[in-house]
Amino acid sequence: MRLVHFSDTHLGFSEYYRTDPQTGLNQREQDVYQAWEQAIALILSLQPDLVLHAGDLFHTPRPNNRAIRVALEGIQKVSSAGIPMVIVSGNHETPRIRSTGSIFESLALFPNVFPVYESRYECHIIQSVAVHCIPHCSLTEELEAAVCAVTRCEGAAHQVLLTHGAWSGGSYGMGEFNEQRLPDLDATAAGPFDYIALGHYHKPLAIREHIRYSGSTERTSLSQSEHPCGLLEVDLDSGKKNFFELAVRPMLRLPVLECRKLSAADIYEQADRLSRTCPDGAVVQLTLNEVNASVFLQLETARLDSLFEHALQLEKIIRPAEAEDAVHRVNERIESLPVEFGRYLEAVEEPHWDKQRLMQLGYRYLDI
Repeated sequence: MRLVHFSDTHLGFSEYYRTDPQTGLNQREQDVYQAWEQAIALILSLQPDLVLHAGDLFHTPRPNNRAIRVALEGIQKVSSAGIPMVIVSGNHETPRIRSTGSIFESLALFPNVFPVYESRYECHIIQSVAVHCIPHCSLTEELEAAVCAVTRCEGAAHQVLLTHGAWSGGSYGMGEFNEQRLPDLDATAAGPFDYIALGHYHKPLAIREHIRYSGSTERTSLSQSEHPCGLLEVDLDSGKKNFFELAVRPMLRLPVLECRKLSAADIYEQADRLSRTCPDGAVVQLTLNEVNASVFLQLETARLDSLFEHALQLEKIIRPAEAEDAVHRVNERIESLPVEFGRYLEAVEEPHWDKQRLMQLGYRYLDI
């Protein structure tokens, strides 16, 4: 019995102002669609017995029409191939107001597709596998009830758990205000499981040999620049696991450039040297540390941009020498208040701050 485990496809995600010259779409949005299409093509070539998607199929509860079309086309291909597919909802696509409904309702119209999204436990018996599903739950009480409801199906040859959230006992969160914290589900009365398929954390990771995050199919932040993107093939009989990496847009966080003793000309020269290490079309972060005030006033961001014109996007972080706690992050596009607030917290180096708590409070005050 072979299954494919993938997650965090975030269809509809977009960032920066660049557009795809062929489609006219936001380039990063197009990148996410292309990664999804790669994943679907790989699934069809592998011909597994079962496909598990561990949440955040979409980036928002109300995805745009393009994201819906791309998702349905891919799911239809898997369904038409006769491959059962179980999908749990993640925190990104779960609506805050339940009465608005869920886009997942439409997925149930496909044969062989089993969407789980109503903040409660469900179990689907597919061939010889019991797939225990816990989607994202908006309330802690709902998550606790879902965990308590998990019951072993003794007649099944394999017990598999599919869920979305931050596993307990480690730093497996994404710093998002509405992420759910998962207990050690293997230690509950329903455990142990033959395999636990996790979503939410964008880095492929083994909590234990049989408890895995598959990672995302595309990166949504420069903080994920070193994380490979792909999907997992799992053989439940032998325990063998294969990770298949997808070809996605490169992201680089360049080595920090120490600038206290550098002139503006020196900084341009060093930045030019670093730019030569960047592949075409990459998303790049350039950090200038301890820039003297007089030099800071002389720096031309447009000139820095010109050195990286072969990159899709250059994000510049400039730290003045006279105020070590001040960070100047230069972006060509100002995002929404929540996004900018998250960027600010990410950039500030303050070890005593509880950034996750501050982000939760910030989102509450911003009313999102």
